Amino acid sequence: MSSRFFHVHHEFRAGKSGQWWEIAQKALAPGGGWDEAVKKNLEAGFYNHSFNPIAPEGPAFCIWEVRDGISDEEFQAFIDGPNGPDFGINAMMNICREINIELAGNTPYPRKFA
Repeated sequence: MSSRFFHVHHEFRAGKSGQWWEIAQKALAPGGGWDEAVKKNLEAGFYNHSFNPIAPEGPAFCIWEVRDGISDEEFQAFIDGPNGPDFGINAMMNICREINIELAGNTPYPRKFA
């Protein structure tokens, strides 16, 4: 196995969604650094396949792929940290659960890590 997949449930902390969306929109704008961040995260062993927000105040759900050899604790630290989707501002409570590929029958997306 070259990677694992996780379902991540993001809940905004009270009063933090506006701050998070402002930072996210700036990052996604041309020259905002999003492409560089995606490349850096991929090199570190993390790749976000999908971001699925329900409403501006949350929740949001993501599917992340993690290179083999990265522990659950390391992934959680990444998700909660400055290089993850929380931008290091403690705006989200992030619940990470590994997807059981054996039960699913296949990966939710083609693997980024071969």
